[in-house]
Formats: sequence, structure tokens, C-alpha cells
Amino acid sequence: MRFNKLLLTLPAALTSLLLLTSCDNNQSQDGAGQLPKVTVFKVEPLDYTLKINLPGRVVASQIAEIRPQVSGIVLNREFEESSNVKAGQSLYQIDPAIYQANYDSAVASVASAKANANIAQLTLKRYAGLLNTKSISQQEYDKAAADAKQAEASVLVAQAAEHAAKVNLDYTKVYSPIDGYIGKSSVTEGALVSAGQAAPLALVQQLDPIYVDMTEAATRYNKYLQDENIIYEPAQGDNVELFFNDGSKYALSGNIKFSDMTVNETTGTVTLRSQFSNAEGKILPGMFVKPQLTLGTIKNAVLVPQQGITSNQKGQYTAKILKPDNTVEYRQDIKVYTGISGYWVVTSGIDVGEQVITTGLLNLTAVERGQPMKAQVVDKPATLSQEQLDNIIKSSVK
Repeated sequence: MRFNKLLLTLPAALTSLLLLTSCDNNQSQDGAGQLPKVTVFKVEPLDYTLKINLPGRVVASQIAEIRPQVSGIVLNREFEESSNVKAGQSLYQIDPAIYQANYDSAVASVASAKANANIAQLTLKRYAGLLNTKSISQQEYDKAAADAKQAEASVLVAQAAEHAAKVNLDYTKVYSPIDGYIGKSSVTEGALVSAGQAAPLALVQQLDPIYVDMTEAATRYNKYLQDENIIYEPAQGDNVELFFNDGSKYALSGNIKFSDMTVNETTGTVTLRSQFSNAEGKILPGMFVKPQLTLGTIKNAVLVPQQGITSNQKGQYTAKILKPDNTVEYRQDIKVYTGISGYWVVTSGIDVGEQVITTGLLNLTAVERGQPMKAQVVDKPATLSQEQLDNIIKSSVK
């Protein structure tokens, strides 16, 4: 009998429990506690200084390979190795004996030719008087005139030979054509050198100013120049900073000397050359360095944390935007210009003042399928200040 009463009261108890559970679920669904919790980043207008880090190699601004113009034995090396030399400074003395003899012979040939030319002129004048008295024929006079001109031509030939002999004699002293640093000599006293030999005697390099050749992919370089969605104020003056491999920064800034318009067929890159003052000689030819080129400043740039932007199956950049009424909007086809230290520079698709959801994205997948949804912000919107952006840009080179 007691068992039958228990069976009669059990359905009523289950019914009450189900009603309570239903009420709790309804209350939970109506409450804000069940909304997906997210954090957002509020986009603020910033001035973004567009800088790019490029690989660079140092080259001398002028390079002179010292080669002999005449053959002979080196008598003297007239410079200190690993020192600075001036333009016109004598570097080597080649044995001048044979060239001095050739020059002396050429000088004598000029004197002989001038004497013959003088005799021919005197003969021509004498024949002119005889022709007037009909003492000689016209033919004899014409021959005398031709001999005089031939004698004058012989003088010119002899003078040219004298000049060539003088040039060769002068070439026995080898001079530096430029100011610069000269390294070790490849020959010593007593070495035989030849005119036009392949190996230089020494190398003179001008190190102040000095060049840094930078390379950049042609496609990226064109993007910097031609992106129609980006308008920036070009940098003025010295817009290249130089960093060494140990992270230290060169004290002086440089400027772009030229950008090559030819693309390297092997690497697909273009070359940009920058120029730096190098009075203290801290930048040496052959060094690999890290130049940082400032292209300009983007006014009111839109920077968004990279964690808030994803890509879909079509390769489009996407983001979820929290609207003022806490509804979530799925934004597609966002245009990204470049990235820097965890942030994207967005050119279109996200406006200043909007709030981009950066965490809790996995709970918002229904929005991608077009289903409306609200979200709850668990913390105040994060922002990026101009000072923080400047520090990020400064540290991005390391």
C-alpha cells in the first residue's frame, strides 16, 4: 500500500523538477551571462611612419684599380700600405732608363726635322727669286715647295713621337687617380710588371662618402610606390638609418642616391643605393648591414591587431566587428597594406572608431553563416596610442 502511494507521487515530483529546470534555463537564456565573452580593439587614427628594413652591402663610392701603363721593373713603392693617399700622389716608380732613352732620341729627331724644314724653306725662298728671272723652271720651283711642306710634316711626325715618348716616360711613375684608402700592394720592388696586366698593383677606395646598396623584391617595391589606397607624405632629406649586425645604430643618417629601374633576372629584385658620410671610417666596404628606409608618413592610419583579422577559404582577410548595440558583424574582403610587430595596416574594410573583436572568435562562428548574434565585452576596449606605435616602429628593426 505504501509502495502504491510512492508510485502515485513520483510523476508529480518529476513534473515539478522539469518545471524548475525549464524556468532556470529560460532565466539563463534571457540573462546577459550567456552571451559570448569577447575582447575588442578600438581603432584610433594614428600617424604611421612607413619604414622598410632591407638587406644592404657597403661599397666604396669610388674604386681605382692601379695598373701599370708601361712594362718594366718596379724600382720603388712610394706609399705606406693601409693608408690614405691623395689624388696625384706617386705610388710606384718603374725603371725609366729605356723610356728616357727613347724620349731623348725623339727630342733629337724633332731637332733634326726642324733643321731640315728650315733648309727647305730657305731653298724655297731662293728659288722664288730665280723663278722671277727665269733662271729655273716652274717645275723646279714646285718641287722645292713640295719638299718644304714635306719637311714641315716631318717635324709634326717627330713631335708626335716625342710626345708619345714623353707620355711613356711619365707612365714610369704610377700615380693615384683619386683620394682614398689604399690597402696592401700586390708587388714589391724588383717585380716585373706589364702594361695592361690583369692583376692590379693595388686598390684605392674612396670611403667618404660611402655607399650602401640595398635590394628589394620588385613586386614589393612597386607596391610601395603604386598602392592607390595609401596616400602618405614622402620623407624629406636624409631618410635612411643604418644598423650594424650587432644591433648598434650608425650615428648619421643617409639619403637615397638612386633606385635602379632594372630588375635582376635571377633574383627578381631591384637595387637602391644610399649614401652616408663616413669621416671616421666606421663603415667599411664589403660589410653586410641593415639599412632602414623611411618612405613617408601615412596620416590617420588604421592599425588593427593581427589576431583580430583572419582569412577565409577564398583567401580574403576577414574580421568580426562589434557594433554599438553589441551585435556582431562579419566583415569580409578587408584590404591589408603591410604588417608591423603584431599589427596590420588596413587600407579598406575597417574604419576609424570601429571595434574589432580580438579574442573569443571561436564562439562567434555562427555569425559567419549569417546568423545574428550578440557578444559581451569583458574588458574595456584596447587602443594603440601614438607613443606606443612610435616605440613599435623603433624596435621593429632589431
